[in-house]
Amino acid sequence: MEHRRKIIRILIIPIVLFTVLLSVLLICRRTAINGATLSDRTEYAKLLGYSVSTDSEKIRNIVIPAVFGNVYENYNTLQKECGFDLSLYKGEDAVQYTYKVTDYTDESGNTLDNIIMNIIVCDGKIIGGDISSAELDGFMTGLKARG
Repeated sequence: MEHRRKIIRILIIPIVLFTVLLSVLLICRRTAINGATLSDRTEYAKLLGYSVSTDSEKIRNIVIPAVFGNVYENYNTLQKECGFDLSLYKGEDAVQYTYKVTDYTDESGNTLDNIIMNIIVCDGKIIGGDISSAELDGFMTGLKARG
C-alpha cells in the first residue's frame, strides 16, 4: 500500500506543478495589450504619453530567440521593468513595428529628433518594445509612461 502511494505522488505532483505553471503562463499572456492594428499601437503610444508618426511605420518580422544570449537577457531585463517578459514567447514569431516619436523632449524641454519607438507584437498582443535614440551616443528605455 505504501509503495502504491509513493507511485501516485511521483505521478501526481509533476502533473499538478505542470498544470499550475501552464495556467500562470497563459494568464500572463492574456494580460497583454492589444496591438493588432495601427490604431491599437498608436493609442498605446498615446497612453504612454507619446505621439508617433504613422507615416513612419516600418514593419519587420522577427523571431524571439529560443535561447537568450547576453544581449537578449539584458533587453528582457528592460522589458521586465515595464511589465513585459519576452521569455514567455521564446521561439515564437512576432512583428516589430517601428515609429518615429514626434514629441520626445529632454530634461530641458527641447524636442529631440531621431527618437524611435519599437513595439513588438505576437498574436495581436503587445509583448514588449522600447524607445531609443538613433544618435551615436543615444539611449534606450522600455515602454513606460512618460514621467
